[in-house]
Amino acid sequence: MAKKKEKNTAKEETVQVVEGDVEEEETHDDNSPEAYVLTGDYRADYTEICKRSDLSIIPLKLRATSPASSGTEVPEGAPTTFVTKDKYCYLKPSIEIESDDENKDSIKSFHIKGWKVSPQLLNALSLAAPQSLNTISLWRCGLTQEGLIVIVGMLTKLPIRNLLLDGNPQCAGEYYVLLSEECNLSTLSLRSNKMRCEHMKQLGAALAGNKSLTNLSLHNNNIGDVGAIHLAKGLRMNRTLLTLNLSANELSDSGTQAISEVLTSLNLSHDEIVARRKLISENKTSVTNDEPPTTPGGRSKERPGSNSRTGSHTALDKKGKGGASGKGKKQDKMDKPGTKDGRKSDLGNKGKDDKRKGATDSKKGNTKKGTAGKKYQEEKEQEPEVVEFQNPLLEANMVESEGSVVVPGNFALTCLNLSNNAITNTGVTALYKAIHFQENSSMKRGIKGLLRLILKNNKFDVESRHYTDLMDMMIRRDPFYEQPLLEEDHSNITAQT
Repeated sequence: MAKKKEKNTAKEETVQVVEGDVEEEETHDDNSPEAYVLTGDYRADYTEICKRSDLSIIPLKLRATSPASSGTEVPEGAPTTFVTKDKYCYLKPSIEIESDDENKDSIKSFHIKGWKVSPQLLNALSLAAPQSLNTISLWRCGLTQEGLIVIVGMLTKLPIRNLLLDGNPQCAGEYYVLLSEECNLSTLSLRSNKMRCEHMKQLGAALAGNKSLTNLSLHNNNIGDVGAIHLAKGLRMNRTLLTLNLSANELSDSGTQAISEVLTSLNLSHDEIVARRKLISENKTSVTNDEPPTTPGGRSKERPGSNSRTGSHTALDKKGKGGASGKGKKQDKMDKPGTKDGRKSDLGNKGKDDKRKGATDSKKGNTKKGTAGKKYQEEKEQEPEVVEFQNPLLEANMVESEGSVVVPGNFALTCLNLSNNAITNTGVTALYKAIHFQENSSMKRGIKGLLRLILKNNKFDVESRHYTDLMDMMIRRDPFYEQPLLEEDHSNITAQT
């Protein structure tokens, strides 16, 4: 008996030891940065997550804003044109943040400039990021592929609309992942990233299927004419991009011609025609599936609800009730759901009572918080509307000529920057023909197309006929253009004053 008791005590000690190890593991998991629950105060959350990740805490600083942009008035008195600071303060790394207007403890953007950011620090910023964050700016931060993966994860879980990754050439061939369906970016800046023509192939393919990006800047890269051709292929099927910046990219006439052709009309390829037919057939099948099935005579197989008790059914009911019309009506009342002997059932009253309670509760909640209802309505109005753009392959204004299918080109692009390139008179002529086509085409009535075109510092003749005519057309297409007054109108206005 004594031996059995010793064995049992030994087993209990081992069980207690194992349970103690499990408790230690659970407490260790609770201290991990992923298990931290955000408090709403970004500074406190960021500091705690850095401590749990064993990272050095980079200080957070409010981003300086000019009085004009912030809307504050400069007080009168001593001039405040300079501020004395420590001479090494600008060399120390820091994270500039912009606080949210409604909640000062939260942020809406953070900016990092001129120092290398590790993927671990980006992960800490991602874990502490609130739902109000909408802008990320990383300028010359030595961004790696691991850091880019962390940023993509942030884009999928947060409503970030603006991303600036200027001066990070280490990921030049991987930036196409930012145009996936999971990332709902509206502005993407990839300036000075040493991107070449081979990097534009995947970026152009991703641009073709993107439905959220409106502004793309590729300033000061080396994409060349081949890269411009890849981008033009992406612009064939894209109808959301509004602004494209291709300045300082070593473009010449062939790349300019490829972009100009996209702005006119498109001859669909064989694969695009097959895809068009598939889309049309899918739309037809979806419409037919929504309609009720019909009989060969053209009548619907579904029995109408209003006539479900007509004809032979009512005759049988009358026979069963002895032909008494009053009893039949009474029985109909009893058969109705939610009624009993002409009186409303408790279920119906209960449902109405619940509705009344919900209405009174909502009124009470609104009166307690004062302007809570108005604030919720304003937030709902500020939410961006999701606009569904029509697939270019399903354009109604289609023309068949000489065995080819022609659809309207890209009329969605409104601003194009081609300055500081090597475009000659040949490229200017191609652009002139494209804008002339958009002005006189009947394919897209009511849509002007390109509204601003920047061609500074190129190799064409400024006094050439096509360039002067092109600039005259673009001046009239500018939405801020005001037509000059004639001499008679001007004299009438001066006489009235």
